[in-house]
Amino acid sequence: MTPIHIRPAAVTLLLAGFAGCAAPDPPELDYLPPSGQPAAERSAFVRQQPWLVWGNILDHLQQQGAQVSIVNEAGGEFVVFYNGDPQPYVDCGWIVTYRGAELDRVPAAASDASFLRRRDVEVVTLERELRLDARMRVDVEPSGDDAIVRTDSTYMLTKTISSPGARQPFHAETIDFHTGESEAFSSGTACQPTGELERLVSDSLPKVSLAGN
Repeated sequence: MTPIHIRPAAVTLLLAGFAGCAAPDPPELDYLPPSGQPAAERSAFVRQQPWLVWGNILDHLQQQGAQVSIVNEAGGEFVVFYNGDPQPYVDCGWIVTYRGAELDRVPAAASDASFLRRRDVEVVTLERELRLDARMRVDVEPSGDDAIVRTDSTYMLTKTISSPGARQPFHAETIDFHTGESEAFSSGTACQPTGELERLVSDSLPKVSLAGN
């Protein structure tokens, strides 16, 4: 069984017609990659004592419902885990479907999407699921009486494609990347961080904090 292949926007995927086939041709597919650069790694200098900064960040994350595991309280280290819908933490561009003048687009980072595709002489629905498993390490380092906050995130995306009623997906693939990086599936779908995961930390810092690379 042949997996879905979505080519870049510059090359439109043409679906071959079958003469005399009763089933209509499915919509054509196109792909638009992310338009911007992946969110870069950043740090922040905070004019507060490290233990206070650490506590404020931890309180904020817990209020946001984040899953937090303390690695080293004395060293100001902990890890945030996220498992679920890739949006809004990952940008994978857009999947565009069109038939004639009718256009529709779906975020390629959507957790669930379905497409009509031709299989032999039939047009069938293929379901695509995307799941994100992310891990963000947060370090609050002392700098005299002040603190430096650093984040380092790892993103793992798992894509599965299946047919309704099938017992097993016929295609499964996993990619991973870090903050400031991007990676692509074999179909050509490129994904990168949006910076929203790291922003969970930066939003807890005082507005007078100085951010840097």
